[in-house]
Amino acid sequence: MAQNFLQCSKHSESPEEIGEQYFNDLLSRSFFQQSIWHNRTCFLMHDLLNDLAKYVSGEMCYRLGVDRPGSIPTTTRHFSMTKNLVEYDEYRILCDAKRLRTVQAISMYGGMSIQELISNFKCLRLLSFPNCSNLKEEPDSIADLIHLRSLDLSGTNIIRLPDSICSLYNLQVLMLNDCILLKELPSTMHELSNLRRLELMMTTLRKVPVLLGKLKNLQVWWGGFEVGKRSSEFSIQQIGELDLHENLSISNLENIVDPCDGLTSDLKNKTHLVGLRLAWDLKRNNEDSIKERELLENLQPSRHLEHLLITSYCGTQFPGCLSDKFLLNMVSLRLYNCKYCQWLPSLGLLTFLKHLEIDGLEQIEKIDVDFYGNSFSAFASLETLIFNDMKEWEEWQCITGAFPSLKALSVTDCPKLRGHLPEHLPHIRILSIDRCEQLVTLTPKAVEIEDGDIFI
Repeated sequence: MAQNFLQCSKHSESPEEIGEQYFNDLLSRSFFQQSIWHNRTCFLMHDLLNDLAKYVSGEMCYRLGVDRPGSIPTTTRHFSMTKNLVEYDEYRILCDAKRLRTVQAISMYGGMSIQELISNFKCLRLLSFPNCSNLKEEPDSIADLIHLRSLDLSGTNIIRLPDSICSLYNLQVLMLNDCILLKELPSTMHELSNLRRLELMMTTLRKVPVLLGKLKNLQVWWGGFEVGKRSSEFSIQQIGELDLHENLSISNLENIVDPCDGLTSDLKNKTHLVGLRLAWDLKRNNEDSIKERELLENLQPSRHLEHLLITSYCGTQFPGCLSDKFLLNMVSLRLYNCKYCQWLPSLGLLTFLKHLEIDGLEQIEKIDVDFYGNSFSAFASLETLIFNDMKEWEEWQCITGAFPSLKALSVTDCPKLRGHLPEHLPHIRILSIDRCEQLVTLTPKAVEIEDGDIFI
């Protein structure tokens, strides 16, 4: 997209969709190969295909640290570094390639400054400096790169972005992930009319530009933010108009005074959100149970949400939005440190729920049939069930037919729990019971296990 290679034949298709079609086509033809690296999916090229691609591209591409050393041809358009270089002369060889379109580097240390780079290469479409920790500021001259479409400053130590960056009217992608020192964005970012993707994962801002939501084609990847106490700080209303993607964490929800403000976040219409974390600070909370329950109700997420974590919620019960009616596609749910909650919602009706963790709900005394939703096929897809730190939990009513797919069950630090665990778990493989004094007489015969592990 940055090189303008995507040809959109249909007005209904976005450039991102066209690009994904290109990528999948190349993948199906073995141009790329899927691999797992550090437990993450990545794609690479076979050595032979890589050599062929390099041969076909000729002098268009140059990889410093891989290709033959020497001067870079004037016809080179795409330049990248594959190692940390400290020799200034190694950067100076770039100067002949005045019409570079791409610069991807892992370090600026000891070499050409970003100011020199901007003044030398006016035709750049893509500029990428991920994890360049010595990069602390962007000069105002960044506005001279009028053709720039993609800028990646992730992992740098920049403190602020110059207002001049908002003059880059061709900019489509701006990546600011893991910029821990960056707290604000320029107030005129809404002037970037062609901006389509803004990444802020692991970057905690105090506030966002008020008019940012006016960019109708903008997609935002925003790991999380903290709700401020004062009007000058971040408010929940500021995310209402943003098209948020992937995962989102909202902290310090106790700072919201009016529960109706939760509606302005418009979470229920953010269909591209996959994971959501809602967090309160119990140490600062006024413990207004009704207010917090209304707020959580108004923070109802989209039906497309798959992963939900609620932590330190201080209501005495959860609202009705935690049900199959609103969370149809929920795969993972974790309720953590909700110390005042006295009842659990009917989670058994969540048809696709695979992982459920209930941790630190100290006021729960009984789990009865309401937990299953009065359904004999309750928790149809659940594979992992974890109970931890349930100090007052005494009774667990089990119903026949529940947990037909359960593979792992863990009950830890529930000193008052007595009675029996579910008796028929045909697929159980791991059963872990720890610090549950009232269950010390439980024997493996209480649960039907085949080729599984038991820890008591």
